[in-house]
Amino acid sequence: MRASWTDSLWALMVPGKYYTLHDLVNLSGQPGSAVADLVDFLATYGFIDRVGSSELFFTKTALRISPTQCINQLRRIAHP
Repeated sequence: MRASWTDSLWALMVPGKYYTLHDLVNLSGQPGSAVADLVDFLATYGFIDRVGSSELFFTKTALRISPTQCINQLRRIAHP
């Protein structure tokens, strides 16, 4: 997963606004399968929240560092 692609999709999302997967595909201009994989990663690790049951909506969590900043911090901890 490329850090720039991860951060670019995450940065497009406004905290408190809800997006469908279709919305995020349109915003990013990336293929649906790539967006779905990235959204799953971001939701799994708490960068965004999943809301809904029949149709999922996604919202950016407030006060989060970017995914790349998080990965870099983990690397510094793992390899001092």
